[in-house]
Amino acid sequence: MSFWKSFLFFLLTFCTWLSLVYPQLGYTAPFRQDTTIENQSRFGLFKKDHGKHKATIENTVESHKEMNRDTSWLKVGGALRLNTIYAIYEGQTFPLGTNSRNEWTWDTWRINVDSYSDGLQFAFEYRFYPTFNTHFVKYGWIGYRFSKKYNLQLGITQVPFGLLTYASHSWWFQVPYYLGLEDDHQIGLNLTHNRDNWTFNLAYFPLSEPRGTNDPAFGEYSTARYSYDVVPIEGNSNIERNQLNLRANYHLDDWKIGGSFQVMEIYNQQTTNRGNQLAAALHAEWTKVPWNFKTEVIYYGYNDVRDDDGRLLNSVQMGAYGFGTYDVASEAIVYVIGLAHDFPVSWGPISNVQVYNDYSLIQKFGEMSINGVLTPFQKTQQNVLGALITAGKIYTYVDAAMGYNHSWISDAFGGNSMGPGRGVNYKAPVSDNNPIDPNPGWNTRININIGYYF
Repeated sequence: MSFWKSFLFFLLTFCTWLSLVYPQLGYTAPFRQDTTIENQSRFGLFKKDHGKHKATIENTVESHKEMNRDTSWLKVGGALRLNTIYAIYEGQTFPLGTNSRNEWTWDTWRINVDSYSDGLQFAFEYRFYPTFNTHFVKYGWIGYRFSKKYNLQLGITQVPFGLLTYASHSWWFQVPYYLGLEDDHQIGLNLTHNRDNWTFNLAYFPLSEPRGTNDPAFGEYSTARYSYDVVPIEGNSNIERNQLNLRANYHLDDWKIGGSFQVMEIYNQQTTNRGNQLAAALHAEWTKVPWNFKTEVIYYGYNDVRDDDGRLLNSVQMGAYGFGTYDVASEAIVYVIGLAHDFPVSWGPISNVQVYNDYSLIQKFGEMSINGVLTPFQKTQQNVLGALITAGKIYTYVDAAMGYNHSWISDAFGGNSMGPGRGVNYKAPVSDNNPIDPNPGWNTRININIGYYF
């Protein structure tokens, strides 16, 4: 038995024992001891109701909501997920079981711990991706509520930028995620202040999240992480550091309307050059059961970012999940819009189907010289039409993800697609001999992700 299988067996055994000895720690009674028979579940630690939306099933942290300083509780959970895809890339499909396409793979398993004790909050999530031999921490922080209005988180926390918790409804995320601008996590502190209908965030992150472990056959060691960051590679030793975030959100009836600002230093470890990134967003979310609508507009720009030879970069290198890095245009406006509708049903174990469509566009400002002519960067688009199916603790995402100049939706992962745009020969870098393709066309990936969340 491998180390991680042994570890998982031990953890599940320990949690079951703990729920038997300390049933009050379970989800049935986080604030009081309840001695009724129906609440003394031997699996009390795993009785979490994950709801029926991405925002609740993927984000299980509740300790920051606790108001009673005299209570203590522990919640342990996680997920086991299988995934399959059917790809139509560059006009071709792929045989079953080829290059991890069109076959079932063990996508993810994760462990979540959420705890509260005498005013101190604790949250932790660790993820494993067996298909490509990668594992890393997503978040891990300690928090404290000074009063009903102020709460502080210290550690690896979510960056307060744009729509929270997600700008997306699908398993696939929206384009900002692949730019490090959705569900990003960094090391630092995040102070939340609630005043009337307002929520304010002030956060500082001296460094990006720590690197996990990956298989170098898939990509650079620096890419073993959950969040997409500017990462160091050979000849380009840039990292993110000294990031400051400000966010304000106003709650008005069914609407949440706000703005976000972000600035960070892009530091070259070889030359000590200090560039920066500036980003700003306007965002809104409307919820009126059974509808949910999300939209945001983001501007970002990287300034004076240079490689190890001192050359100014018009694209930065970003990476995550242990895969190779890819270009991201140094300046762009990103448009995001998503709409979802819930359909309650009674189809055997299926209780709800949420249908959604998420669209995003990167309008780039850069240009590069090709055969002596300045050629503008080509836009990137993404559209995900899909459904989230709820059946007890089993959640299934069925997504038809379409990409245009998209690094993840292509037979040639990475490359120049999100930078200048892919070349006419999409498997080769853009150059004088391989100019930017003005009409790269759409690629499609049918993705099914089945998860058991406990």
